[in-house]
Amino acid sequence: RLKPLPNNFEYVPIKYIQVNGTFFDHTNDSEAEMVISILDNNINRLPNGKYPTVGIATFNIAQRNLIKSKILERQKFSKYEEFNNKIIELEEQGLFIKNLENIQGDERDVIILSTTYGISKDGKFSQRFGPINHTKGYKLLNVIITRAKFKIYVCTSIPEQVFMDYKSYLLAEG
Repeated sequence: RLKPLPNNFEYVPIKYIQVNGTFFDHTNDSEAEMVISILDNNINRLPNGKYPTVGIATFNIAQRNLIKSKILERQKFSKYEEFNNKIIELEEQGLFIKNLENIQGDERDVIILSTTYGISKDGKFSQRFGPINHTKGYKLLNVIITRAKFKIYVCTSIPEQVFMDYKSYLLAEG
């Protein structure tokens, strides 16, 4: 029922990306790669010549560390020079990579979210979402979504049937 104000340009504030990655050892490599790809291909200079401010949010610290290590790994290779220069500029503007619990008041133009959790190597999906399952977990989600000023990329491997038909999924699990 929300009616946005009319605009004269194509603008999609939430970009949902179903990654279908595997959750293993508290991380999701496919989602980490997708985050790197978004940084590389979707974060572009604004008309003023600067990049938008960017924050990367993950559902746990292991995923945060994986993304950080992938960025650091690229710094070793000259073929990623353009990407690495972009990262340096983004860092000068306050690029952050944080897990849910550490995000609080950090607003950015663009937030890239890795929900991290997904189907395990044995093909099962467990409804364990770390701190989000705790009593005030919904507040953490609210904080993360509201940190984006203009756009949020949601990279997820949570199977769509889990949230699209969550009632029957929960009944089947019970």
